[in-house]
Amino acid sequence: MPRHAAILRHPFAGYVAGLAGVALVTWFVDLASGEVNVLSMGVVYQLLVLLVAGAAGLGPGLATGIASALAFNVFFVPPVHTLTIDDTRNWVSLIVFVVTAIVTSWLAEGFRRQRAEAEARRRDAELLREMARAALGGVGTAAADGEVGRAAARALGAQWCVIDRGGAAPGGGAEHVRPEPGGFSVPLLAAGRPLGVLRVGPAAGDGGARTVSPGFAAAVADLAAVAIERSRLVAAEAEAEGLRRSDDLKTALLQGVSHEFRTPLTAIRTAAHALAGPAAPGPEGAGALAVLATQTDRLDRLVGNLLDLSRLEAGALTAALDWCSPAEMAAGAVKAAGPLLGGRPVAIEVPSDLPLVRADPVLCERILVNLLHNAARHGAPPLRVCGEVRGGRLLLGVEDRGAGPDPALGDRVFDPFVSGGGAAGTGVGLALSRGLAEAQGARLDREALPGGTRFALSFALTPVPAA
Repeated sequence: MPRHAAILRHPFAGYVAGLAGVALVTWFVDLASGEVNVLSMGVVYQLLVLLVAGAAGLGPGLATGIASALAFNVFFVPPVHTLTIDDTRNWVSLIVFVVTAIVTSWLAEGFRRQRAEAEARRRDAELLREMARAALGGVGTAAADGEVGRAAARALGAQWCVIDRGGAAPGGGAEHVRPEPGGFSVPLLAAGRPLGVLRVGPAAGDGGARTVSPGFAAAVADLAAVAIERSRLVAAEAEAEGLRRSDDLKTALLQGVSHEFRTPLTAIRTAAHALAGPAAPGPEGAGALAVLATQTDRLDRLVGNLLDLSRLEAGALTAALDWCSPAEMAAGAVKAAGPLLGGRPVAIEVPSDLPLVRADPVLCERILVNLLHNAARHGAPPLRVCGEVRGGRLLLGVEDRGAGPDPALGDRVFDPFVSGGGAAGTGVGLALSRGLAEAQGARLDREALPGGTRFALSFALTPVPAA
């Protein structure tokens, strides 16, 4: 606090200012006594009383009025320099002077008190507005609770305030303030339902905490309760949104899996009935066995992809990294994907002198096989596996001449159960492939080509340690 402000707040400052003002006005009236009627100059004392009472209060105003009456009587009412009054009319004037000084002091004190109350209400409104901003600006998290507590401390003039959500609320309504060691507490209620306690610490600085105003403390506590209730509603809304998304995911999973399972199951059932016939010819029986094997492999691959995707999302799948040759990984993936390509040829354009990369060869083969299967199923020939170094990364790309996923999907094509191909699919393959890539520190991106599409698996290039 500035020094001059501290001096003005001293309890005797008003009295000293009033007496000094009486001396100054007396000197001024004495100077003017030769030019004007001295008795008419008594109004100057009344003006002084009004100023002192308005600035310092009723006590200094009354003291200034009494001192003004004495000074006026001693120095200007005959006989001067005495307290006696010869003329009765002067007695009447002096009594009127004193009464006027008292009334003026009382009225000025009333105006001063009203002004102070208005200023206090304005300050309370500003503090409550700041408190409301803190309460409604966040989402009610623990961090937001801290911000609301700091705003409450500023509003209540306390060193600190803490929102205790688990605290037992004191008995009574929201306006009930319970003293505590070093402060007090106010219950936090929402529609009569206890939410916790606002604990208020000791007074900050030279002022006192607003314990004398339970109504104001209750208003601050009500805003804190609004913040807590809002956090509960936000959390409930987030939980409901999560449940809705979970239901949507389950619905998409059931729709995709039921569609994908229906085709191989129908083929398996038909082949099984043909083999079970009493007179199944040899060639037809061999074809039925081939259908059984193909569709069983398809089911096994689909279930395996779903299980691996769930392991990825649970964080249970780890990569076994090693130094791998890109050319060998590409050749192995094309060989493993052969039964899934329907006889379509694949061109391998991966130079053998490309640098080694740190990767998991099993996961990389899974990724490339999935990409090749997608290209054969949804794309158009020719199919190509290419390799290059670009921008400090090694890329292994799978290309085809099909239109590729819908461009409007953007990166959502890698989300689980989002199918971007023209033919129906589960939307598991790309999601699983990206997850397997990220599990080993790699990236999987889609690139649009003139007249085709490429999915590129890329690795950061790092120096190979010396043997």
